[in-house]
Formats: sequence, C-alpha cells, structure tokens
Amino acid sequence: MAEKIRLQRTIESKSELEKVVSKTFTTFVEQQDNVDNDTVSELFRLYDKLYLEIPLEGPLSHTYLIEESSKLVNITTEDPSIQPLLDEISDLRQRLLDANEEILELQQEVTDANAKV
Repeated sequence: MAEKIRLQRTIESKSELEKVVSKTFTTFVEQQDNVDNDTVSELFRLYDKLYLEIPLEGPLSHTYLIEESSKLVNITTEDPSIQPLLDEISDLRQRLLDANEEILELQQEVTDANAKV
C-alpha cells in the first residue's frame, strides 16, 4: 500500500530571504590569525642550523653580522691581550729573517770555497 506524502512549499520574499541567508562568501575553515614567527629565538635557531652555510664575507655573511652587531656593542679590534702575541710574532719573523740571511751567507762562503778548490 503506497503512502501519500504531503509536501508543503513556503515561498519567502526577497527581503525575508536576505534576513535568513547571507550573500557574502564564507569558508568552512576557521580563520587563523597570522602568527609572526620572527622572534629572536627563531633567529638563533636558524643561525645554529645554517652556521656552516653562511659565507665568511659578503652582503649576507658572518662579517656582515659582526659589522652590524658592532654598531650596537662596542667591540674594539685592539685587544690588550693580543698585543704581546703580535709582538712575539714580529720578533720571531725578524729572527727567522736573520737566520735565513745567515744561512745564505754561509752557503755563499761554501760556494766560494768550493770554487777556489
């Protein structure tokens, strides 16, 4: 036995429809706020990760980082603890030069002595 189904239709006016149905575009996903991940801790995490890939010199380099940071932190290139080392290097270079000159003089004397024989 077939049942009779009664359908009822309701027609709304345009003004009533606009009260119920929005014409604006919406999404089914909740809008998420843009989170700014640019933090100091993120900078240092990336620096540790990319440390060996950063060139020593150039516009994006370790040298650039040092120069820019030096503008905020008073970094002196003259460290008093380095001067004695520089003096010692200079002294050793002079002694090496003197020793090389002495070797050349001795070699010249040997060469002259062998030439006379």
